[in-house]
Amino acid sequence: MIKSTTGKLVGFIGTVAVSAALVGFAATGTGAYFSDSRSGAVTGATGSIKVVTSGGGGTDGLDFRFTDMLPGEPQTATATYQNSGHNKQDVWLVFPNADALHALNNLGHYGQAHVGSNGTEIFASTNLNDDGSSCPPAGTDCNPLPAQIPLASNVAPGNGGSVSFSFAYGPKLKGNTVGPFNCYPLGDGSCPANGLPFKIVATQHGIAPNDANNTPGNVGH
Repeated sequence: MIKSTTGKLVGFIGTVAVSAALVGFAATGTGAYFSDSRSGAVTGATGSIKVVTSGGGGTDGLDFRFTDMLPGEPQTATATYQNSGHNKQDVWLVFPNADALHALNNLGHYGQAHVGSNGTEIFASTNLNDDGSSCPPAGTDCNPLPAQIPLASNVAPGNGGSVSFSFAYGPKLKGNTVGPFNCYPLGDGSCPANGLPFKIVATQHGIAPNDANNTPGNVGH
């Protein structure tokens, strides 16, 4: 009786041992992970913001001269621009010389200025006055010409537009005057240079010309 029980116990233990070995083999056999892969690379090229201009003389086609100016009779200069870059861009009219711009904005009612974009007037003033003390914002018609005016937004490559600038001395002007289109005076009253300098500036969409991150001439490829 004891022998029989012992034999059965040994047989059971042997069976358990074999089963454990099979389980171990099964776990080992299915524990390997499968994998596969493919390769790629990230490459890129910079875009470009470029503009070409025409309509007047000079290297960039933007030199204009008003002649025989009379009070109350405006003269107009018109320029065209085209996006010659690879990306959409905003286009601005910029007056970079503060002294020359102030000479214009010191005329008050003695000067009138108009700016148009693609045939639509976007700025008009018959009181070019940038004196903050005599022209508080409320209750006056003071309207100095801004240093930068947006002309067009999101201009696609190959597309373009036009900008016009009109000026007239006010009808109340009497006699000759030294105006901003003859010279712009410096602090000592001298007039070392002529005209009102301006630029047609193209920028990335949503970026103003005076943004601190802008670098002149950094147009891309």
